[in-house]
Amino acid sequence: MVKNIHSKKENGEIRVKRAMPGLAAVLSFLLSTAFGAAGQGAGLSITALTIAAQAAGQTSPLPQAESILEAYVAKCGGQALLDKIVNRRTISTMTLSLLPASAEVRTIVTKAGPYRCIVNSPSFGKIEYGSDGGTVWEINPMTGPQIKEGLERRRFQALYSLDLALRWREAFQRVECTGLAEVGGRPAFKLTAVTSDDYAITYYFDQTSGLLAKVEYPMETVTGQSLQEVFLDDYRSVAGTLFPYRQVRKEPGRQMTLIFTSVEFNVEVPEGTFDLPEAILKTSKLAK
Repeated sequence: MVKNIHSKKENGEIRVKRAMPGLAAVLSFLLSTAFGAAGQGAGLSITALTIAAQAAGQTSPLPQAESILEAYVAKCGGQALLDKIVNRRTISTMTLSLLPASAEVRTIVTKAGPYRCIVNSPSFGKIEYGSDGGTVWEINPMTGPQIKEGLERRRFQALYSLDLALRWREAFQRVECTGLAEVGGRPAFKLTAVTSDDYAITYYFDQTSGLLAKVEYPMETVTGQSLQEVFLDDYRSVAGTLFPYRQVRKEPGRQMTLIFTSVEFNVEVPEGTFDLPEAILKTSKLAK
């Protein structure tokens, strides 16, 4: 069961400063009403309520993480539709901040866990990422074959997943709305979601649209731990759900922009797609 956690003050509840009698109760009612409507597809915003509370010198209570995620699921087609999706195949064009030439990226991700991503670039050749559901690996012409472990293994699993935020009940052991933030000049709710192996992902949901605007993944670098930021926009309808056709990934030393040209769900996956490559099998044997 997913547990929701809130910042707590007196008596275990989030309180509003009492400059105006009963304001906390009124705001709590309006917030729950707004998110209940959004969860039904109305797409209502609580931004105006937040601004009004701040103008009155109040601290507005944060909405429940479950309410934000349920509204997001409803916005993206509803639980019944999403339950039927087992995989997604995409083709995108990637541009890197440090290289002039673009690259083609072909990716297949699955609900079960295995994935495969192939990047072809005239600048650096072919890079492959993948997992058979157990081993997480990368083959890079600059670094050779690698098996991901620890924090990086968990990051790759999360990054190449089939929409963890839309499968939040099964994907996370707990979720928490931790505060307000701003993404691209727009107000957003900040959520922390922790996987079963204690990997904490931070999500930012646009307060007006209810859509996911940004994700932060903890990552390991040569200088220590850092964050990979992924900005999402240009949502379009595909097979009844929504998908962000523009994604900007920022991490220490580089920025990648992905523009998607093809998005398909529930495709037939050729046999052997997720098998471990020979180079990874050799690396695995050497590691033993």
